[in-house]
Amino acid sequence: MKDAARKTSLFLKGYKMRKFLMDGKTQSAVIMQLIVIGELAKKVPDRAKKKINLPWRLIAGFRDLAVHQYFELDLPKVWDTATKDVPVLEKKLAQYLKRK
Repeated sequence: MKDAARKTSLFLKGYKMRKFLMDGKTQSAVIMQLIVIGELAKKVPDRAKKKINLPWRLIAGFRDLAVHQYFELDLPKVWDTATKDVPVLEKKLAQYLKRK
């Protein structure tokens, strides 16, 4: 999950939303990493979920939406998720792993 979050940030380095919305290859790469994050969120043990304050159901739900309704995804929402929520996820995972 940490690796998928890092890749998401890497793929968007130097991007503004306008460029993202015009770049289908980057959209696909980012969406795939969000799918990976969502799939892995379903496998995080409950004890870890309790220690890492994240919206686990929403994270997993995005995966389901992206897989089953791919062509209906709201790309500005994907952008917001990737640029605002993923860095928070990455930070919280790093803090949790550091404490272990």
